[in-house]
Amino acid sequence: MENNAKLVPALCTQCGGTVEVDTANDIAKCPFCGTEFIIEKAVNNYNVQHAKIEHADNVTIDTKGALKDVLSFVGDQMKQSRQERREARAAEREHQKKMDAAFMGMMKYMFIGMFAFAIVAFIVFQFTS
Repeated sequence: MENNAKLVPALCTQCGGTVEVDTANDIAKCPFCGTEFIIEKAVNNYNVQHAKIEHADNVTIDTKGALKDVLSFVGDQMKQSRQERREARAAEREHQKKMDAAFMGMMKYMFIGMFAFAIVAFIVFQFTS
């Protein structure tokens, strides 16, 4: 019997270890971590990671999606910050209203007390002179 098994390098999809696998099989087991994986995926992963680019005239990197995501994130953060500031200002206004009402109540009782004292003092001075 002739054995035409070809061993090729592959990367374990779990631990990243380099494994020599038999392409005649569909599944292999990593000797490092014991993970079973599909050979085709591991070989493709190895080939992509170890690919050599000899020459490239133009390289196009699409940043529109990433830029859109960043701008969306920043916009959301700004909206959230504005909303938090609005809520803080509303809470401060509410607190100020309560403090003003308490101050006016205190002033009302002070005025009543001073008025009563003035009447009593007036009456006392009327009868003592």
